[in-house]
Amino acid sequence: MVTTAGEQKSVAVLGASGYGGVEFLRLVAGHPNLEVAYCGGHTSAGERLGDLYPHLPAPLGDTVLGGLDVEAAAEAADILVFCLPHAAGTDMIAQAYDLGKMVVDFSADYRLKNVEDYEAYYSVTHTHPELLQTAVYGLPELHRAEIAATRFIAVPGCYPTSVILGFAPAVKSGIIDTGLLIADSKSGVSGAGRGATLTTHFSEVTESFSAYKVASHRHTPEMDQELGGLAAGDSALQVTFVPHLVPQIRGILSTCYGVLKSDMSVADVHEVYSEFYADEPFVNVHPLGKLPATKYVTGTNRCDIGVAVDPRTRRLVAVAVIDNLTKGLAGAAVQCINLACGWAETTGLPTIPCWP
Repeated sequence: MVTTAGEQKSVAVLGASGYGGVEFLRLVAGHPNLEVAYCGGHTSAGERLGDLYPHLPAPLGDTVLGGLDVEAAAEAADILVFCLPHAAGTDMIAQAYDLGKMVVDFSADYRLKNVEDYEAYYSVTHTHPELLQTAVYGLPELHRAEIAATRFIAVPGCYPTSVILGFAPAVKSGIIDTGLLIADSKSGVSGAGRGATLTTHFSEVTESFSAYKVASHRHTPEMDQELGGLAAGDSALQVTFVPHLVPQIRGILSTCYGVLKSDMSVADVHEVYSEFYADEPFVNVHPLGKLPATKYVTGTNRCDIGVAVDPRTRRLVAVAVIDNLTKGLAGAAVQCINLACGWAETTGLPTIPCWP
């Protein structure tokens, strides 16, 4: 879908009342070429957005949510954005695509190319496996050309975005052993969504720090799929992934470990990363000796990366940080929409966080 630079496109947001949906609405509100034409929800249908999220001013805050009505959304908008849990929107997404609309999916339903991986990790039968090869994995740093040519975007998971970007230069250049990749990630609680659970209850999460779903997290096959593609389909590539929940709201910090195939200085590794991301508008490789913190990227579409090398163990350490709701979800969606519409990739996307 190629458009002129100033052409307006309308968006419908289905699942607008969740954290991902409202973050997308925040970004659209500041986008010169996008306007909200329809907002829909399930249990929130009939509610006013400003009552659910008082920080939203009029006119956006005055929007009353409709239902999860694909036909109404398709009639109102050019682009349909689905901000729903996995399996909740699989059929609706296929319906929207069949109606000829640009489709952007926040869930995991169309990220994985292997239906067996999806069904094993998500414990559901995929109802539209024929579309898995059609959807494009929405990580512009790896799939920019494909995104620009598609109208079906599967937005990556937040953890995979940080881990893939953390490992990508080392994997692509062939400097690390792809059978020994470890990703240790910490995430704020907003990654679990807005629904109240015991594990995200204030009294349970504050002043605590815990690992969960060790070596079994659903985002693992995304990492293997995308990094395996960078390694020319290396079937031995596997990531041992250990996620943790930390007592903060937004942000992911992923520490990515790989064994170097030969002795390399940190300066040599830093050069590999700097060259790989030299033209990327949203990836910032920190100077030698500097490592990023999640606060550096809060509310932005950036991924900041720092690298180190332990010469005793010949181990590469890459630290990647993102905002899980922006670069890890809604910001990535806007970045992909910009590419698919032929607009400047950076349009409407923040790169400087609030501070302190």
